[in-house]
Amino acid sequence: MDNCKSDSLLCDKKIKVTKQRITILDLIISKDSSFCANNLFDELSGSIDLVTIYRNLQLFCAAGILREVVNKCDRQYFEISCEHNPAHPHFYCNLCRKIFCMKSKNSSDYKAKKNIKDNFIIQEMVIHYSGICPACRA
Repeated sequence: MDNCKSDSLLCDKKIKVTKQRITILDLIISKDSSFCANNLFDELSGSIDLVTIYRNLQLFCAAGILREVVNKCDRQYFEISCEHNPAHPHFYCNLCRKIFCMKSKNSSDYKAKKNIKDNFIIQEMVIHYSGICPACRA
């Protein structure tokens, strides 16, 4: 994935830049798929405690840096929400429980549109498929 810069993302959202936030955000930006807090904790080898990771994930979501990926798991999954990763549908495998990004050929298909009908203002659109992935089918 093309990269945004951690410090720029934080400054643009008026979030205090700290070493821990930069470390967490750098790791998130390097990812090509969705992740949960435990994934980050494991990859950071415990250098940042799980509570701090959760707290920052919630902060990043509230600021629009991350978006939550809808799934049927008992864990919250996230992905970066930036110009390099526009909103797109996801596929959840009912067997292996993995989440797959389903990239759109035309990302504008999934952008929020204003005043579609009856003056609704759409702020978020989530498209979620579930079934069996190719690996589990084999």
